[in-house]
Amino acid sequence: MCGRYGFIHSPEALQQEWGGLHVRGDFPPSYNRAPGQMHPVVRQAPDLSLELVPMRWGFLPGWSTLTHIRPINARAETVATQPLFREAFRARRALVPADWYFEWPFVPEDPSEKYPMLIRAQDHRILALAGIWDQHTTAEGQTEETFAIITIPALPALQHIHERMPLVLDRNHWPLWWHPHARRTHLEPCFQPVDFSWETFPVSPRVNSTRYDTPEAVLPWDGTAPD
Repeated sequence: MCGRYGFIHSPEALQQEWGGLHVRGDFPPSYNRAPGQMHPVVRQAPDLSLELVPMRWGFLPGWSTLTHIRPINARAETVATQPLFREAFRARRALVPADWYFEWPFVPEDPSEKYPMLIRAQDHRILALAGIWDQHTTAEGQTEETFAIITIPALPALQHIHERMPLVLDRNHWPLWWHPHARRTHLEPCFQPVDFSWETFPVSPRVNSTRYDTPEAVLPWDGTAPD
């Protein structure tokens, strides 16, 4: 799964690396992004241009009245067929820019302990996490846009950390991902794991707290107890 990630690049840096994006809003950096918060998401605008917009992490389809059910991930195997996700996958696909993501390996010796690992591209490229989005109207009459990140079985190099990982889209597949008439069968190439080298290392258990959002969150941890 993917339950925490970081993205610290500015919109200008993202535009330089990803190409032209219409920026809609302010996007402060965050080293430890969490569900329920607002994060930058790239989506296709009605005129087929791409725009960077703020969305809340925790998917809620426009037709749902169960506002307490807000999944943060959607499985690639069922995103096209599961009623909660299928319409958004058909018509509202997205990319979530990330510099890294965090995962918590299972420790058989002490399942209660949670020691986070940072996972990123070895060349430190910006990751394009595949996602879906939707919008709904709140009880106060406000429009809120939300998203979920699509996950796949973990690559062999990462399976020792967790059995699943976010779907990182190969740039060659972006035109297909944005094609307004593409269906699940057409999008099959997008679900192939991207081919590059990964870098992983443990970070401080302070990352377990969503309030811990500092540059130190991404420093390798040597196993000593936090101050």
